[in-house]
Amino acid sequence: MTRRLLLGCLLAATAAAPAAEPWVGPMRKVHARFTGQAGTVAQIGDSITITMAFFVPLRGKVRNLPEALEPAHEWVRSHVQNRCWEAWKGAEFGNTGMMTSRWGAANIDRWLKRMNPEVALVMFGTNDTYAGPRPPKYTENMRAIVRACTANGTVPILYTIPPVGSQAGSPEKTRQVESFVEAVREVADGEKVPLIDFYAEIMARRPKDFAKTLLGDNLHPSYPAAHQRDFSEAGLKSSGYTLRNYLTLKMMYEVYRKVLSAVDSARDPSKELRWTGPTHGGRPAILIGEPAAAPTVDGGPDEAAWKGAARLPLRMLDGDTRRPTHPTTVQVCADRSALYVAFRCTESGEPLSRKRPPDGQVWADDCVEVFLLPGPRPTRDYYHLIVNPDGSRLTARGKNAKAWDPSIDVAVRRRAEGDSPGWTVEVRIPFSEIDLPTNRRRLAAPWRINLTRTRQPRKDRGQFIEDTALSPTEHTDSHRPRMFAVAWLEAFGGRLPAKKGD
Repeated sequence: MTRRLLLGCLLAATAAAPAAEPWVGPMRKVHARFTGQAGTVAQIGDSITITMAFFVPLRGKVRNLPEALEPAHEWVRSHVQNRCWEAWKGAEFGNTGMMTSRWGAANIDRWLKRMNPEVALVMFGTNDTYAGPRPPKYTENMRAIVRACTANGTVPILYTIPPVGSQAGSPEKTRQVESFVEAVREVADGEKVPLIDFYAEIMARRPKDFAKTLLGDNLHPSYPAAHQRDFSEAGLKSSGYTLRNYLTLKMMYEVYRKVLSAVDSARDPSKELRWTGPTHGGRPAILIGEPAAAPTVDGGPDEAAWKGAARLPLRMLDGDTRRPTHPTTVQVCADRSALYVAFRCTESGEPLSRKRPPDGQVWADDCVEVFLLPGPRPTRDYYHLIVNPDGSRLTARGKNAKAWDPSIDVAVRRRAEGDSPGWTVEVRIPFSEIDLPTNRRRLAAPWRINLTRTRQPRKDRGQFIEDTALSPTEHTDSHRPRMFAVAWLEAFGGRLPAKKGD
């Protein structure tokens, strides 16, 4: 091949290569500053976003998925953290009904501080078309939300709003709605961030009858049962939320391929806390040893009975791998008569707690909890104990406080002056107070257990609630028994499986 011909081929190839989207380079720089956990996705918006019809359906199976999008769906189901699907719904996580861009701009910093998401899906504007603010103030608010995200190291994905039903046949209303659409396009273009043009996608598919097909009412996208999770072209032309989810899947995968997987984030692995012990069925697996002598329940777990029990760290309940700001360790042992649990809770000040009547609102204080289920099936028939630093307690079976009124021993000790701040708890739960399997083999089989701590927010310090657990439920809710740890009791002949891991 001559030099001239080679040069011509190279020039032709360069000309034919598609130019990278203008947001790719800037978003790579943003992601390089990200310090949070990979796979965290915030959903920022109003009632069009808080609904479970948005985003959550991508977690499960879908129908008629184009073959080209199969890798995208496999990726999003494995990459997105469990807590981001359903648990991150609500005003405290940046989405609720009746809200405008003004609310978003006023609170975005707080939401980013709490979630520290890798990606934020952002849509405001439908309520703004009725209640204001209108452009240019709306534009300023959207730009402020985007800039807060990028400053945090979060990649924002913007959406234009859907049309509203009242604009059908009304040029004036159409111009008003499209002024908001153009404002978001302007922000995405100016800030060089990814944009999902939801409005354009709807109008391209249903330019005349969108109000009867892709809207379920005057404002919200439709979600008819026949086309839920249906990614055929018919589904995309008949279900507004299915269309939004489809467009979200495509764009998130593009962001992953071109940004998230192309640039390392700034997360410091030394600040993470992960489970390094054995697992069973994907959950932490522990052996509860039998002590030579039973511990004395006096609130100070410092006697010989505890020396052989491993100190297990509690991790963030929702699955975040960052280290808790106030670490807690637990120890567990059991003889044939009772289960013993010891908590060591570090503190930077006085615990938030007060004396409460039996089965009072102990959960509203700083507290520790024991969840115990004698058997491997993750039913809601578990035994539940809550204790606060004043020694007040609540006992329940599942969530029913009237279903379990046991005779148990609980002792709490606050650190004496001169010690590092904190509080310790010892618990004895006699097996006579719970329903045990009568079969010895079932007694030796795995049980379900979880141990948690709640540290209430200190509003004067701008802190959020900190929930930690031996086995994170990967949710804001502790009552998820399928996510409890799996335990074998040595006193009943239990043994960890020979193979480490699942």
